[in-house]
Amino acid sequence: MSEHLAYVGIGTNAGDRTGNLSRALGELRNAGTLAAISSTYRTAPWGHLDQPEFLNLVASLRTELSPHELLDAFLAIERRLGRTAGERWGPRIVDLDLLLYDDLTIADERLRVPHEHLAERAFVLVPLAELDERFAAMRDALPESELAGVLRVEREGGTMMAPEFSLAISERVRALADFLSSGDAVRVRIVRENDEIEVARRQPYAARARRANDRTAADATRLRFDTIKADLVGIFHLSRPAPSEGETFDADRELGYIEALGIRTPVHSMGAGRLVRIGAADESPVEYGQALFSIARG
Repeated sequence: MSEHLAYVGIGTNAGDRTGNLSRALGELRNAGTLAAISSTYRTAPWGHLDQPEFLNLVASLRTELSPHELLDAFLAIERRLGRTAGERWGPRIVDLDLLLYDDLTIADERLRVPHEHLAERAFVLVPLAELDERFAAMRDALPESELAGVLRVEREGGTMMAPEFSLAISERVRALADFLSSGDAVRVRIVRENDEIEVARRQPYAARARRANDRTAADATRLRFDTIKADLVGIFHLSRPAPSEGETFDADRELGYIEALGIRTPVHSMGAGRLVRIGAADESPVEYGQALFSIARG
């Protein structure tokens, strides 16, 4: 079977949050090979504000599972880690989201890929852009106020392990092995009172990590994201027929225009691509430099 590259968003704001992230990464090994793991970020709650802060990260996963098989695997992981049905956007032990799967676009009753809120959530775009520079422009198009609320969690040695790490020894060894296989470290040791664990990585792990990085770099050359911004202040209008998110076009197309002082200034796609996000509402005022459209190329 062929191997695919998927990006997974992981979040938690209940219980042992750092332990939840480590356990989720350990569970993901059953779905494929972790190619890379972003830093961990502390973020304000999204949806309902009256709840604890979240810890979020993004991981890239090499997998032979189909998108819908991955979705089922994520739901099973959430259940095993203790997530139960609750209030929408409420507190959760762990939340796994399939953000991207190769260059596919999927829209059905169970799954939307790219994730439908990908372009508007700083807590996803910041760690995603850390792993894949194609998303840096989309991240930078977000308001500074949103980006300021995503704070990197400093960790000694860059590990995912919390001082109060309380997994069983076998689980800790697996989590440490996952960390070693996805990073640059060659040896990690945890000492807690009378309990000490040390794991070292042999050369084959380093070679596998280098191969994974090479494949990720090759994937990055196939697809990039451009942000089309307003070049003047005025009233923004969508062209007719109006473009829609997910729509593809084979050549340059007028997507909308800005009206100012009775003058209509068109906004073009600047070439072929797939429309990922429309950043301004029809007939709304826009400012200079405001993101209007995000377009995938390649």
